[in-house]
Amino acid sequence: MTDQQQQKRQKITNSCSQTANESGGAEEVGDQESGIEGFPVEVIGNILSYVANVKDVVRASWTCRKWRVALCHYLHTLHTLQHHESKFLPAFQRSRTEQLEFLLTDTLLQTMRLQSLHILHMTKFSATAVIAWLLHTGDSLRHLTYEVPMSTLYVDMLERCGRMRCLESLHLRYATIRFTADPTTQRFLCLLSLTLSNMIDVTTLQLQSLVSTCRKLESFSLATSVVTSTDPQWTLNLTSSSLKSFFLDGMYFDSVKLEANLLKALRLRDSMFTNFKLQKGARLSSLRIDNIMIVDDLDLGNSTNYFLDLEEMEVRRSCVNVWDVIDHVFSNPSSKLRKLELIRRATTVCYPVLPLNVETIARLFPRLDRLHLSDEVLDISTTTAGNQLQGPTIFEKLRFLELHCLRSHEAILLV
Repeated sequence: MTDQQQQKRQKITNSCSQTANESGGAEEVGDQESGIEGFPVEVIGNILSYVANVKDVVRASWTCRKWRVALCHYLHTLHTLQHHESKFLPAFQRSRTEQLEFLLTDTLLQTMRLQSLHILHMTKFSATAVIAWLLHTGDSLRHLTYEVPMSTLYVDMLERCGRMRCLESLHLRYATIRFTADPTTQRFLCLLSLTLSNMIDVTTLQLQSLVSTCRKLESFSLATSVVTSTDPQWTLNLTSSSLKSFFLDGMYFDSVKLEANLLKALRLRDSMFTNFKLQKGARLSSLRIDNIMIVDDLDLGNSTNYFLDLEEMEVRRSCVNVWDVIDHVFSNPSSKLRKLELIRRATTVCYPVLPLNVETIARLFPRLDRLHLSDEVLDISTTTAGNQLQGPTIFEKLRFLELHCLRSHEAILLV
């Protein structure tokens, strides 16, 4: 190596050393962390929180000490894997329930700030393990999803979850409720969203007591559950001063009475009622009805003020009584309506044709963004619809339009 090359190399080395010293680094530049190893431990914890199952989280934490620290102190979400998804991970499928239970227990007991826990599995866990999970995460957990068949020993999930101080959303499936309201005990202080599906042996009184106990509850969903009643009329009376969203799916009652002054969103699907009544002065912004049978009366508040804030309305495959509500909406149109979907589908029931066309809808709802109609609703053919769209009809805000012709199984789709 010539003298000139040695001098040039010495200048480069001195320059690198000076740069490292100016930045406060005590190590050589080549020894500094690079790539993902240089990420802050908080970012690593956030990455681990998006991993789909607990096994991969544990494997990733074995990478180095920094990743183990992220697991213990900065992991905020933990998932298991559903049984029907395990075919994509053969190693997970071979795991026995006891091994998964031990892995969950060991991982959860290491976490310090876990905020979301999603346990989705089709096998049973022991009551001891489930209680240990809930006790350890009781002071930090904000979101809990527990979709697991009944454990080997009885666990009152609602009783246990009611003691969690920070819990905001709770989704339970395949559980048994033995909940009774106790005015001397404060429960569900922060609960905003409650979803119950496939519940076993729950009574209408327990549901009523539960909703009234949750003082801050804004969203309540009940789906495909076995509900019993001591009342021969099989009536579900729900009263809430905070409820904003209500959803029933696959339920059957003689009568449903809902008293919620702040209610904004109502969704009914695949259910049957003799009577459904929305009491007092709720002003809906979202109404979605799909495959509902109302034998006698559907009362959503026959007042002109109840639908003035309506922003989206979807009605599909429902009985004649539901279409009476549609008449009321069209008689008192909401200037805020952005989404309208009226699909009647082919049935043996004879429905009266609504005296409306595309031009009338455009005039009544000037802010409409999405429109989905069938000819069984407005008695329009694809040809007539096409002519109407080519005429003076103006949809200034419309971005999506779909017109179904059920008789010819055709549709006009404009985006």
